[in-house]
Amino acid sequence: MIIFLTASGLTLIFGLIGLINFTHGALFTMSGYVTMTTIQFTGNFWVGLLAGVIVVSLFGLLLERSLIQWLYNEEPLLGFLATFGIGPLILREVMRAYFGGQTYSVPNPIPGSLVVGPVSYPTYRTLVIVIGFAVALGIGLLLSRTRFGLEIYATTADTDTAEILGTDTTRVYTATFVLGIALAALAGGLVSPITAVYPDLGLGFMLIAFLVIIVGGMGSFKGSFVASILAGQIISFGSTVVSPTYATMGVFFIAMIVILFRPTGFYGKTEVLE
Repeated sequence: MIIFLTASGLTLIFGLIGLINFTHGALFTMSGYVTMTTIQFTGNFWVGLLAGVIVVSLFGLLLERSLIQWLYNEEPLLGFLATFGIGPLILREVMRAYFGGQTYSVPNPIPGSLVVGPVSYPTYRTLVIVIGFAVALGIGLLLSRTRFGLEIYATTADTDTAEILGTDTTRVYTATFVLGIALAALAGGLVSPITAVYPDLGLGFMLIAFLVIIVGGMGSFKGSFVASILAGQIISFGSTVVSPTYATMGVFFIAMIVILFRPTGFYGKTEVLE
């Protein structure tokens, strides 16, 4: 579910804007740091999680209004260079300089386990799974049952026609970008009690998320959900048999197979660019 939240944000941004957002991983990490810092002052994880989502979302809004908006409809390489420079090169190093390279632990907000028959599972991780499913359902309904969702599809299909029909495409671009960033922030805050917080926290999830959107289909929200579940199970069950590194390599291997035999991914569509 953490992979899904990260990948779904990337999918929304790429599906509408066509931008591969390399700031995603750094903002994921930033949310972890904001969550951790807020907990130190308030002693409440949920306040910290809310603060992480709000602060990072506002930063995403500032980033979109000051820079990202100028990259729309430009060469993809330009967007790649800009977001790569901001994310891995600037934001990550700023956080490393301020917080240091050490790892910060975040207390488990819901200790204990749920016991179902012969199986017990940590309560907090169960809640993360529930939150992931709830977000998937909510975003799915947003895209398919609301006017805003229809505006996203219309803007993606034909920006000029959407504007003629009364859609404020600038607002749609901004709202979609901030929503994608908010999903990454939610993932970064939720994972902090599980993995702790450190400068490269978002890097590993970012790499897997990229593979997920390739396997699921670039720009496909449904594909990102299905591929995230698949990747998560491969890593989780694979780690019980081999080392986590080899289990993660299994995801890369499957992504390579999908690219070879189905370049559009599970739910991607072929487009003709003129």
